Amino acid sequence: MGPIQQILAIIDPTTRAQPCVNKAARLAEALHAELELFICDTLSELRATRFTAAQVYEMALEERRAQHKGQLEVLAAPLRQKGLKVSTDVAFEDSLHEGIVQKVRAVGADLVFKDTHYHGPIRRALFTNTDWHLIRECPAPLLLTKPAVWRALVRFAAAVDPGHVDDKPASLDRELLATTEQLASALHGEARAVHVFNPLPLLASMAPVGAATGGASFADGELLVKMREAHERDFDALIAAYPAFAGRADVIDGAPPTVLPDYVLDKETDVVVMGAVARRALRRLMLGSTAERLLDRLPCDILVMKPKRLFEEMLAVKPAA
Repeated sequence: MGPIQQILAIIDPTTRAQPCVNKAARLAEALHAELELFICDTLSELRATRFTAAQVYEMALEERRAQHKGQLEVLAAPLRQKGLKVSTDVAFEDSLHEGIVQKVRAVGADLVFKDTHYHGPIRRALFTNTDWHLIRECPAPLLLTKPAVWRALVRFAAAVDPGHVDDKPASLDRELLATTEQLASALHGEARAVHVFNPLPLLASMAPVGAATGGASFADGELLVKMREAHERDFDALIAAYPAFAGRADVIDGAPPTVLPDYVLDKETDVVVMGAVARRALRRLMLGSTAERLLDRLPCDILVMKPKRLFEEMLAVKPAA
């Protein structure tokens, strides 16, 4: 991530709680960046039909716009009093995520904040369809925030994969580390790096067809030891160029959806920085089912990064007429 000069915060007009505003403002103040508060509303409820006069539709649209603008100005006022440069904007689009993507392109946002709210009796912060679309399509780093406030000492953790088993370019790990270091430094916080060593998918691919789970090499552990040592060497080589991670880098064992949430709790992590994976065969950005389960289970905010070249390509795409 380059210099952060323009931060865009997506505001949900249907709820009073807006955790992303305080977090975005805190970072904007630290970086002397501009902050824009943005509401994108859908047109489905206001869409004129053959039973609705166009004049009535326009009046309803303007009334809704004024309502949203007023809500944004209430949020912006105390931030401006603190000396932040804050603007507000409202848009109406057929698709919420497409409207947000268009806005990101229009303002050239360097970082996008969006809240993910708790849903259901289990009180988990589950991602919406809009969130998943933005993870794949947002042409800027996307920080999905949950209700918990950041600690005074904000702790960031870069989740890297030096073995690149998830088909991501090696440069993305370096971008994750550099961004984690950048944000932690700006907020006078703490940067950590973590790699989850999960050998089971590779071992399964190496097993003979029809073989029972666990062969001799798995039983005696020799292969596992060598694999882990190789991952540790790659991990150490990766983080060596980033002083912020000295003494704060960990290799943990297990399946990511199981062990990474526990790691986050143990280290009192506020934000996990992780990469989205490009599946070339599908010609679009996707996350695997393991990553999707992981994202829903992490008890902290999540900053989703894509390779720099992919961000540039996505920004260059012109919206359909």
